[in-house]
Amino acid sequence: MGKYCGVKFFFDKNDPEFISNTVVLDDTPGNYISHVFIKCPIYKKYSCGDSKQIGYKVSDNYVQQVDTDKYLIRINSTYYFNNGGTVSWQYSFLNDVPEVYYPLNEMVTSNIISTTGCYLGKKGYVNLIPTEDGLRKVKIVFN
Repeated sequence: MGKYCGVKFFFDKNDPEFISNTVVLDDTPGNYISHVFIKCPIYKKYSCGDSKQIGYKVSDNYVQQVDTDKYLIRINSTYYFNNGGTVSWQYSFLNDVPEVYYPLNEMVTSNIISTTGCYLGKKGYVNLIPTEDGLRKVKIVFN
């Protein structure tokens, strides 16, 4: 097994700086459509138990009803790191309610779609594990 190359961090949807704004475009029965914008700090946890803010997560997310009690959720996330680099990725899933929060306790994984700054040209994928307490553990793996 090769050496891990990437970035590990977390964010919390219960963070006082977590901001979510929803714009409902259509709420007619059977055709619900909304656009949700999220911003929150991201943190690195150290072995001593301390955490330090290392940047921000921003996302614009779409909710579009595709059938009765079926909503397609498209999450477009960018992680901005204080070192000036960014990593962007997208994840989609079906939900039975019009909410953009990931399915709990299931690892979600998708390819990196864009990088800038010190991560420019990096390829790989993102793993995210959402837990019931609001914590989102993220691992970016570069190939």
